[in-house]
Amino acid sequence: MAQKYQILEAVVSEPNQSVRFSDYLDKDFKYLTGMAVVDFFTFQSSLEYSAIDGKELFPRGFELVFLQANNFVRPSDRFFGLEDVEAKGKKIELEFKDGGTSPLYPFTLKVYLRLENENRKSI
Repeated sequence: MAQKYQILEAVVSEPNQSVRFSDYLDKDFKYLTGMAVVDFFTFQSSLEYSAIDGKELFPRGFELVFLQANNFVRPSDRFFGLEDVEAKGKKIELEFKDGGTSPLYPFTLKVYLRLENENRKSI
């Protein structure tokens, strides 16, 4: 099974800051099958906007803790699974709203996207 991980990252400089991600998904992969946020400061943080080619991915205000990956979760389970989300070079846009709970600013927020050529629903 062909698989690729695409990483989006942005610096959160101050409490309660909003940061936007905008990129194109790899055109050589058919599906976005998972998403994970590697950050331990996401308590009370949310996705205020998330879309692929303008189509909503998660509802506004989606709590980032649902996407959070850390050392207490098995590596194979660290991604929030997605089904029927086409990649194929489409534009992904995310807006992150920091919850102001980090003990240290600035920090780098990383969003990992799992891309595959087979839909997870059929695997």
